Amino acid sequence: MCITESIYGWRPRCVLVVSTGGGGDVATASVLAEALRRGGVEAVVAASLWERFVRDPEPGPIPLHSIVGAEPVAGGAAARLHPGCYAVRGRILEPGACRAAGLLRGLAFYALDAWGGELALRRALEEIAGLHGCEALLDVDVGGDVLAEGREEGLWSPLGDSLGLAASANTGLPGVLGVHALGADGELGEEELLARIAAVAARGGYRWIRGLDRSDLELLEEVLKAVETEASRIPLLAARGAYGWLEIRGGTRRVRVTVYQAATVFLGLREAYEATPTARAVAGTSSLEEARERLNSLGVYTELDLEEDIHPLLELGLLTPERLLDARRAGRRRLGAPKN
Repeated sequence: MCITESIYGWRPRCVLVVSTGGGGDVATASVLAEALRRGGVEAVVAASLWERFVRDPEPGPIPLHSIVGAEPVAGGAAARLHPGCYAVRGRILEPGACRAAGLLRGLAFYALDAWGGELALRRALEEIAGLHGCEALLDVDVGGDVLAEGREEGLWSPLGDSLGLAASANTGLPGVLGVHALGADGELGEEELLARIAAVAARGGYRWIRGLDRSDLELLEEVLKAVETEASRIPLLAARGAYGWLEIRGGTRRVRVTVYQAATVFLGLREAYEATPTARAVAGTSSLEEARERLNSLGVYTELDLEEDIHPLLELGLLTPERLLDARRAGRRRLGAPKN
């Protein structure tokens, strides 16, 4: 049975696969897109270019106008990525989506511009779907923090995920959220994630659980040679027999590695959106700054806040894991986030 029949209940001709979290999530999104193609369904990948600050020290996602080798669409809110594309943003770097586009040439890849807020992201997704005749949408998150309520102690990156979930849910396309590798990003804990999934399931949002198969794992291993990501690597390690605690992000986070992280939990996109207050909060925003302000007003410290707070240290080459954690604690206190 094709994946689409299990998660949608029917077989669309084309699925728009959306990776709207960190830049490394495109690795998993690409693997799932290829799994759809093996089942006879066309797939198109759209990804946010928000790279980790160790790769791109400038705060916020990579603006589309800084990408060389991209063709603007959707009034500039998205761009089709061509093999060999790269970004110039104070330095030359290859976003994960550019590397994936160079490796998987049978897939069409698009970059999304989160600087325009939820409304621009939504319009971009609708236009990309229209260009390719995509009849359904699959929003992909690695780790599960997309389901966060916003003030969890371990939450690091609520802004990009909230925008992606809101924009995907509000396109009107039949949609599913694929939460892959629970806890692999070292943010929400297993119990927190299971509780959030249960909240979505209580709304009728459970669709399916699927494990990576042999073909997925072989492709993921190849993709990870090109795309730099720690979270999307965890499922491969788990499938190869790794078990126990692993430090990531320079020792600032810990992940409990188990074979369950080789699985994707599929949830109804509308039900997930309605159960997630951070996504609802950023709906209708017309800029990244407006979305950030809405989350800040709820006491939510975002990845944009953190990147701005540590940027002076990065510029001087003085950022250490300890100073990173100190900056995050100070930022959370500033917004009144609850203490651990």
